[in-house]
Amino acid sequence: MRHYTSFAVFGAGLIGAPIARELRARGASVLVLTRPGGCAVTVKKNMPEGVEVLEMDYANEEEVTGLLERYAVEVVVSTMSSAEVALQNQVATTAQAAGVQLFAPSEFGIVTEGCAPKTEELCTMDHLKAIQLPFARFYAGFYIETIPALTGFSVNGKINVVGYGNMPCSFTASDDVAGFVAHVLTTLPPEELFNQTFRLQGDRSTISDLGALFRTEVEYVKEVPGRMSELWTRMQSAAECGVGSTGWDMRLWAEGTEHAGCTNHLWEDHQWKTIRSFYRL
Repeated sequence: MRHYTSFAVFGAGLIGAPIARELRARGASVLVLTRPGGCAVTVKKNMPEGVEVLEMDYANEEEVTGLLERYAVEVVVSTMSSAEVALQNQVATTAQAAGVQLFAPSEFGIVTEGCAPKTEELCTMDHLKAIQLPFARFYAGFYIETIPALTGFSVNGKINVVGYGNMPCSFTASDDVAGFVAHVLTTLPPEELFNQTFRLQGDRSTISDLGALFRTEVEYVKEVPGRMSELWTRMQSAAECGVGSTGWDMRLWAEGTEHAGCTNHLWEDHQWKTIRSFYRL
């Protein structure tokens, strides 16, 4: 049975670096592309032997095309900021020109299907469909390790809730996300990956219920305290609309038939981390 063996990962942050390591652990050929600025040496130190790490201007179509062709890359995994719609679309077009067969866009979080980008560009999913480049999309909800920042718990020891905080959300550890992505990309045949959405979930909770889990007070606020307050406030506001659950369907404005965690079973016998197990609560 044919499966993919050659990958390029754009970005080496919270989820990009773990995905690259997990792909290599499964015997794949892995190329990691970081942006100019001197971080490639640091990234290389944290990668297993055999992972090639190179600095590259993602917008340089000629250089990116040549590199992907030289390494015979079959799958591109993008972990750049999802706000960089135009750049990610350009990378997808460049990848297709280089012979890449599958593109995993930067969708490793809350549900975005049905959301229009705040730019004049097509959202990356619509762009991939327009250029007919097969995609594999992975929804993971909120990363378990971001809970202290998401809720401001790391600032005042409380679960700070924007709105009511009563919509169920999916929480998944980043290493579980990385392991799942690497597992399915290296074991499933292409036809089972093409244009598929994978819905992961390590655990499930409302934001307000985190207070009981962490044995602390819940405080209702207008904004999350601490660094990156605007981001976490926006994330909690999104959760109020239901998209924090990886099974959310915006067309129905309710949980869809493809429920949260419905693809977990594809990683056979894996024990998914829960909020309690992660924080030893």
